[in-house]
Amino acid sequence: MKNIRSIGFLLILTMSSCVDLTENMITDTVADVQFSTPEGLDEALIGAYQPLRWFYGREPGMLMNLYGTDLFQEGQSYNSWWDNYGPGLNASTRLEPSGDVLVWEHFYRGINYANTVISRSENIAIDASLKNAKVAEARFLRAHYYFVLVQHFGAVHLTLEETKEVELEAYRTPEEEIYKAIVEDLEFGIANLPVQQIQYGRPTKYAAVNHLAKVYLTMKNWDKAAELAMEVINEGPYQLLDNYADVFDPFNQRHSEVIWSVQWGDNPEVNNPGNELQRFFSPRQWLLPGLVGDDTFHVGIARFWPTDYALTTLYGNDYRTMELNTKNDSRYHATFKEVWEYNDAANIPAGRAIGDTAAWFTNDPLMQELSDADAALLPYRLVRIKDRNDVFSPTVQKHRYPILRNNGRDYMYMRLGETYLIAAEALMMQGKLSEAAGYFNTLRSRAAYPGIEIPLITPEQLDIDEILDERGRELAGELHRWPDLKRTGKLLERVRKYNPKAASNIREHHQLRPIPQTQIDRTKNEFGQNPGY
Repeated sequence: MKNIRSIGFLLILTMSSCVDLTENMITDTVADVQFSTPEGLDEALIGAYQPLRWFYGREPGMLMNLYGTDLFQEGQSYNSWWDNYGPGLNASTRLEPSGDVLVWEHFYRGINYANTVISRSENIAIDASLKNAKVAEARFLRAHYYFVLVQHFGAVHLTLEETKEVELEAYRTPEEEIYKAIVEDLEFGIANLPVQQIQYGRPTKYAAVNHLAKVYLTMKNWDKAAELAMEVINEGPYQLLDNYADVFDPFNQRHSEVIWSVQWGDNPEVNNPGNELQRFFSPRQWLLPGLVGDDTFHVGIARFWPTDYALTTLYGNDYRTMELNTKNDSRYHATFKEVWEYNDAANIPAGRAIGDTAAWFTNDPLMQELSDADAALLPYRLVRIKDRNDVFSPTVQKHRYPILRNNGRDYMYMRLGETYLIAAEALMMQGKLSEAAGYFNTLRSRAAYPGIEIPLITPEQLDIDEILDERGRELAGELHRWPDLKRTGKLLERVRKYNPKAASNIREHHQLRPIPQTQIDRTKNEFGQNPGY
């Protein structure tokens, strides 16, 4: 677009680079005219997707979903308050060093694009079923944005109409009303979205069903959550992959387990902002002699590293004594990359070669017991649990890129593996333990190494902690953990138990995030801050 500007929710929204799921959108007309045409409606809809990238491919989504939990803690970071819940987590908090306010402004921009599609469609002459499908797509995205916002911030401003002029008043809508709007949007999506989209990455009917199952789980409507999750499993066009590691194959990102994913393409010119999750997870391996950053893992900056609990108890690292462990459950080694091989020929130490082990970031119990003197004799750098620091630590490898840093891979927000756990949790909460254990064990069985028996759970063993532990094993590093802990009422308990950097600071009020000071300052009336900030 040519210098198009639209006034959004107390924000000036620049629409100078509406991005297609795969291409640039270019037009010479102004927004008010263009958005009143069928082509403009498509362009506004495309614009509603772009804010997803600012959250799911960048540091904000990781800070708000992984830091300050039982599974991940601060590595090398400029934004430690999101992990330690210290005084730096306040209304003026911005993402350092960029100064971005994380999710708030981006998601309200996406909401206004969605509202534009919904309101402008009423006066555009196109086929009714096609119009409903486009509106359903916009309402799906709007529901998603509000779902993220209400989980993190509680009562936020709910606007379901396009904002065309400067608005100086905003009001905090009760959570119940926001969830009601989310449910209505997703129900409209279920009724009007196709089972299969022409363009990959746009939500389908079953994506809306799956999303609504997760919403109902959060609302504690166990009956509806279980019903919808089972509908996706039994009627949707999805299948669990046989091998857990294949779910994250960077060369096969569009497989039968994906329900809905945030898109990046092969053209770096339209990938802004790029998906850099792997870079934030990866250790600074390039600081070791004989190692350089590569196209798959990039120049790691070690922002996030797993807690001791994630590396030991959760996966069962002591395979000598524990039933479920890293010798029968493939998910630990599929999730974390431990071995790094020499890849810098010019700087390889004498006697070593390309492909030899340069470093081993291990949780193996035998290596933990190795003396420092014996560890020093090994022909590679041994990084045990006690040796971890903000430079070297095991890295989540689920987000590795197949080619270049700017060619970000898709981010799977919904996959069938989680749907099984939604069904198990919702059924368990209804007291239907046998059914719940069935869905739970189906997923756990998939995690077994070929030819190795994996322990299954009995109905009597099921409780919310078992569910959370299994979600941890299945979904580690997939940006779900903080909402999971909040939803289940386990945030304070588990953070105090398993995250030493946050244990002494976390309080009840930290179950909501601070409303950005920019929002409060721009509002003429009293908007109101969350308690404790």
